[in-house]
Amino acid sequence: MSVPFRILLFAVLALWCAGIFIEWFVGIHENFLFALPFLQKSYSLVCHQEHSKLIFFEHGVTLTCARCTGIYSGMLFISFLALFGIVKKRPEIKFLFIAAAPMAADVILYSLNVYRYSKTAAFITGLLLGSAGFLYLYAGLKNLIAELKK
Repeated sequence: MSVPFRILLFAVLALWCAGIFIEWFVGIHENFLFALPFLQKSYSLVCHQEHSKLIFFEHGVTLTCARCTGIYSGMLFISFLALFGIVKKRPEIKFLFIAAAPMAADVILYSLNVYRYSKTAAFITGLLLGSAGFLYLYAGLKNLIAELKK
């Protein structure tokens, strides 16, 4: 995949992740306030935004739950590595299932009331799945671009 496309992909993911933290940016500079209602509605389409599962900090709260924030952060991190050509090929599908297993276990155990919800565990399992998921997204985009060039 060409360098400009990798930069574009990283920029899109970086903007998406920055939107998750818009309330933090509002605390830093008030000009970001205009985007808040639009972003709240946009992120509500991809995340349940249950208040008790959001990540709170001094300047605000994330617009996605801890798990979704982890997923998008993992995708952003691996897309950063892709900028430098570190991501070469798509791994076998079993890698995706292995990366999804901790999240599935976390969701099932929480749903069965085996333990209480942990934002840290949700974020880490999301980070793992998002990182692995990006590899498949990246490979799919590479295939699509190759087919469109034919």
